[in-house]
Amino acid sequence: MSAHRYDFYQTDTHVVVSLFVRNQKAEDVHVTIAPQERTSVLTVTMPTTTWHVELSHAVEPTPAQVRVVAPKIELTLVKAERGVTWPRLLAAEAASAPTAVPSTAAPRARSKWDELDLSEADDRPPSGSGDAELHAFFQQLYANADDDTRRAMVKSFQESGGTALSTNWADVGQKTMEVRAPAGMEARTYEQ
Repeated sequence: MSAHRYDFYQTDTHVVVSLFVRNQKAEDVHVTIAPQERTSVLTVTMPTTTWHVELSHAVEPTPAQVRVVAPKIELTLVKAERGVTWPRLLAAEAASAPTAVPSTAAPRARSKWDELDLSEADDRPPSGSGDAELHAFFQQLYANADDDTRRAMVKSFQESGGTALSTNWADVGQKTMEVRAPAGMEARTYEQ
């Protein structure tokens, strides 16, 4: 297993490994990749230590891009199999993966659904004041209206930007409806 703290992320084509080792210089860090049958062995040699690990999947033996920033060494490796998502970086992590924790021996209390009394179920629709009831009210109002009332409703709603609704065609037909924002709000057109 690795003695150094590391992290990794991946794309379809690359694996980027961050090895958290402080105070290293780019010219002192040497990376070697030894391909094996299905994996690769990665060795990072630094002046004070060496990180030698077997990766869970194979990478191309091309030279890795090495970038040294203040708290870490960042290695960019090219995946041998593009498009494969690695569930873990190191092959040793597969053997030491935690197994499923067995559940407790005590049985869970069961609900007695057969004893539930459904005879008093209320078949009436809910009498709330939600959006569905409001929408149904306006649908009924529009459906039962005459042509002038429908024309007034459409014109007032469209010209006011949805802030006014009138059913009086004699009033709405003569003028342009102005946009009136609710209290505390500012009316804007789409061009602003």
